[in-house]
Amino acid sequence: MKTLIIGDIHGCYEELQLLLKKASYEEGDRLIFLGDLINKGPFSVETLNFVRKGKHECILGNHELGFLKALEDEQWRRPRFYELLEKLGQEREEIITWLKTLPLYIEEENFICIHGGLEPGLDLHQQRAEVATRIRTWGGNSLDMDNENDPPWFDFYQGKKMVFFGHWALKGYVKRANCIGLDTGCVWGGKLSAYHVEEDKLIQVNALKQYKVP
Repeated sequence: MKTLIIGDIHGCYEELQLLLKKASYEEGDRLIFLGDLINKGPFSVETLNFVRKGKHECILGNHELGFLKALEDEQWRRPRFYELLEKLGQEREEIITWLKTLPLYIEEENFICIHGGLEPGLDLHQQRAEVATRIRTWGGNSLDMDNENDPPWFDFYQGKKMVFFGHWALKGYVKRANCIGLDTGCVWGGKLSAYHVEEDKLIQVNALKQYKVP
């Protein structure tokens, strides 16, 4: 059995299937998705159903968090919320119930999976969803977590466990001694990435097209 950790898909379902084929995925292998299955790309529902019905693992991304918040509060509702809600069709309630079960992180003996990153100064169990799903840089507070003048959050991380994260397409593939970033911007015309944990190997496929313009 292999473990594949997969970066932000954003509805790029066709690329996901190509990636799994390239990785020689077989039923019984462990798939861990780093969140942001939905929005921007063309096949959010297909992606959701593949992960959900396949009983694969997925952590909470900022787009899933935003969708769930929009269900409860109108001020969070954007056009893409209504578009996705309509596309969910008759399986809407089942999918929403499943989304509410997504954990903020997955921790194993040798690695941690989280969507955005770790807020400096807090233990893993203390991480806040609003920060952990959105953090890129850190300047001392959560008001501005995408400031090019501030250092990336992982500059503060001193843990020994490898942290796999997504969310930062502009940064692209990141590999440091204790963290690996796997959002390589497929929906923007980049690549979709997976990491084979046991072989310590990156696997990528090119986007079939640019679905979203920066």
